[in-house]
Amino acid sequence: MEINLDFEWNIIQVVCTILAWGLLAFLGWRIYRSQHVDKQPQLWKIIIIVFIGIFSFSINLPLFEEILSLAILPLGVWISYGVLKGKGRWLTYRKYAWLGFAGNYFFLGATILAIGISGILYPKNEVETYLADVSEVELLSIHPSGKEVNISVPKLEESLSSFKWERSNVIQWHDEMIEQKWSAEENKEQEKVQEKFPYLLTNVKAKAGQKVRVYVESDGKGLLVTIKDRQFYFRSNSASFLNERGSDNE
Repeated sequence: MEINLDFEWNIIQVVCTILAWGLLAFLGWRIYRSQHVDKQPQLWKIIIIVFIGIFSFSINLPLFEEILSLAILPLGVWISYGVLKGKGRWLTYRKYAWLGFAGNYFFLGATILAIGISGILYPKNEVETYLADVSEVELLSIHPSGKEVNISVPKLEESLSSFKWERSNVIQWHDEMIEQKWSAEENKEQEKVQEKFPYLLTNVKAKAGQKVRVYVESDGKGLLVTIKDRQFYFRSNSASFLNERGSDNE
């Protein structure tokens, strides 16, 4: 079994996970009610068997741009059988063990449902999903090649709708930086290395509650949004929210 907890919690994921646990509990209750009173096990034993049943050998599958676990071998069921068969109690607990294994698919379904709903409410290729609230943003220069600039928050808010998703080529950008560094080291001119994204926007609030890092391109017309292990590049031809310090447009 592999329970993936490495994601940003939001209300959609929480609700879908609660629904999966609720379905598991409801079916467990139905099994319990269907048993004869004399054969109904204690509640704490049922909970243990269900949790053991969840354990499984799983494979990871790429689906909907996520890596999801698909349970294929019921390790927990086998463990429960090995422990209980000698004491003649396997028939009493068998359905609970299999219910635990089925729970893997309840959680898989909940994850797919959450991805689908999130995709509708929080489109991945729209910049407003990640920069939902920029009223308190600040701009930091994170590379020496960045000019001394100020940010105009009102202009940033106005220009967000002009940013469109574009396919990024992070590998090419990285290679270009490496070539610059090698050339600068050979010529002893380290200060001439130009970082493509020398600025960082802080205090950015996203719609879905993700932790985001937003890098600003040197010309102020590109945004590189990083969430977890994924990046999105947005480009605008008209954005003008960066002003050089001392300019008349500050």
